Amino acid sequence: MADISQELDRIAEIIAEKSNQAVEEVVNTLMELVQDKTGEEALEILSGINLKYAMESKMANVFALYEQGAVSILQNMYSTTTLSESTLRILLDNSRRLLETEFVDKMTDHILQRTYLGISQQLTPSDILASIEEMIPNIETQVVTAFGQYQSAVTNFLSENLPDNTKYIYIGAFDIKTRPRCEAKIGFSPATRSEIIGRFGDMNNEIWNCRHRWEQRSSSPEDQGFNKDKYLDA
Repeated sequence: MADISQELDRIAEIIAEKSNQAVEEVVNTLMELVQDKTGEEALEILSGINLKYAMESKMANVFALYEQGAVSILQNMYSTTTLSESTLRILLDNSRRLLETEFVDKMTDHILQRTYLGISQQLTPSDILASIEEMIPNIETQVVTAFGQYQSAVTNFLSENLPDNTKYIYIGAFDIKTRPRCEAKIGFSPATRSEIIGRFGDMNNEIWNCRHRWEQRSSSPEDQGFNKDKYLDA
């Protein structure tokens, strides 16, 4: 039940590297296919390629890494109750599907749009890649956000099976990047589910690029990564 935020950040960084590599390989392959072709010939060739299938194949190891991170989350999450394997699988599949939409569906559209444009403007593969990067939100941020949403979903489901007087703590980094609302949640801990919802509206973290989560308090909150003294001393 350790704080694994640094491990998740590391996984997010690797996923970003592998994703960028996949996009670069796909773009270079497409440009090789249409080398020395006219614009019309190039468009006809590209329109016959199942680029989504190619991206799915390229990104398979990325999604395997994401699932590895999700498993680590579960292994390090403290709770005195459990969820069924099927529930955990559904929550993970939903989380993964959001990333697939970003990294396969939308990425495929960006690649095609920018490659078509690049061919008409006689851009180099490097120029096309740069223009694609401009259209894509930060990959690491998207992965960190997905991990956070998965953790929040699991906590919400677990809390339904626990007594009403169960106490929760808000775990995660406390530094110059910590949002004021996350600071407030750290200071509000420990609290019951009804107290948290009454104060903040739900038991979620702050969603976008948030490095925190609510978790059932154990007998050793420090081992969970909770340090309220640091918050009080700030």
